[in-house]
Amino acid sequence: MLMAAASADMGNVIDYRKDVMLSMAAHLSALTGLLADEMDFDQSHIEAQATSLGLNAQLISTLFPPGSNAGETAALPAIWQRPEQFLARAEAAEREGRNLVAAAEAGDREFMVQSLKRLADACRNCHRAFRSEGG
Repeated sequence: MLMAAASADMGNVIDYRKDVMLSMAAHLSALTGLLADEMDFDQSHIEAQATSLGLNAQLISTLFPPGSNAGETAALPAIWQRPEQFLARAEAAEREGRNLVAAAEAGDREFMVQSLKRLADACRNCHRAFRSEGG
């Protein structure tokens, strides 16, 4: 839901959006390595990374309020020009974020792997249509 940020400075909104997206990228990278057994950490690390990534993914549709398209952002105008298409892609990522949290809570490694893959695919699909190459 593309909500208006009531009386918020849009520069701050854009900075916050960037922080959330960078956080998601870091958690995705960390979780990918953990699930690939590249490091010797226990299940609590996997669950923490999956939960953090999944919870952040659930914020996507609210990170692009009207007016947050001007300024230093890689978000393309298409987000605000075609909000239904953007929201469909955001909701796909949010759904996988919820699945990832559920998988982490259940300690279901295979479900985490599947959800992580689908979340990464949802992110890529959205970025292709709604994010500039340089961002």
